[in-house]
Amino acid sequence: MELKVWRRDPRARLPEKASEGAVGFDLFALEDQEILPGEPTFIRTGLVIEAPRPYAMFVFPRSSLFRKKGLIFPHSAGVIDFDYCGEEDELKILVLNLREEPVKVLAGERIAQLVLLAVATEVKLREVPRPPRSISRGGFGSTGGYR
Repeated sequence: MELKVWRRDPRARLPEKASEGAVGFDLFALEDQEILPGEPTFIRTGLVIEAPRPYAMFVFPRSSLFRKKGLIFPHSAGVIDFDYCGEEDELKILVLNLREEPVKVLAGERIAQLVLLAVATEVKLREVPRPPRSISRGGFGSTGGYR
């Protein structure tokens, strides 16, 4: 498989795997940036990336992002559509600072990880007159509960 990666900004650092067993590619901040408390903010990567179908790209926070910086992804994960790879379609990472003070993100700092997963794209929907099953399985925590 081959990923097509274009440096929209020449300062951009290409995604990297941190180890041979890494599942995702690290994504890097393009420039120094201050993230204010409670302000959803985009961090630029300077990259436009296209993955071959049926592989979709998902962007997840690095496990240390919250612990070290107090930053989370307010939308949990980023889903990159197949057609988001044009000239203006720079990959940006949306973060939210949960701390009470501004947080600095430095150029070249690892901020997220890019994971590729095969997805079904040729799906037909069929509306049905009744629920697929007559008995409900239960909602959140129904198979073990939360303690």
